[in-house]
Amino acid sequence: MSSPRKLTILYGSQSGTAQDLAEQIWRDSKLYHLRGSVAAMDEYDIGQLIEERFVVLVCSTYGQGEEPDNMKRFWRFLLRKSLPLDSLRGMWFGVLGLGDSRYPKFNYVAKRLHKRLLQLGGQAMLPVGLCDEQHDLGYGAVFMPWINDFWKRLVELSPIPD
Repeated sequence: MSSPRKLTILYGSQSGTAQDLAEQIWRDSKLYHLRGSVAAMDEYDIGQLIEERFVVLVCSTYGQGEEPDNMKRFWRFLLRKSLPLDSLRGMWFGVLGLGDSRYPKFNYVAKRLHKRLLQLGGQAMLPVGLCDEQHDLGYGAVFMPWINDFWKRLVELSPIPD
């Protein structure tokens, strides 16, 4: 019997919006017969990251390009120079950023996180999603097509069992 299909969803949220989207992704994951969890990045046991196959990371940028408070320890760990550059080679990931294009460092945290996961050997399932609070349709203008593309890619990589 094959192991259950699993998706880990992590978020860094200052005001709660990234958490809300992460929880929506978790609820929707049940439609794809996935088990898994959703947690703030700093509540997640980062030592388990090397064991993950599929991960979604949802994070906001606030202030002058700063990461949310509940992501700071996770981010500091990922920035360690001592981490092997192939440590995440078995992991497929998607990064969704929430930002405001009125600021010069629009979605800076998501862009940096995506780049660092690639440096550590992770494989991007799709380009980083850059949601913009200023869009007429809000975050949904990017979120909806991004998450639909994510599900399509996940099913390609790990088909739904009959």
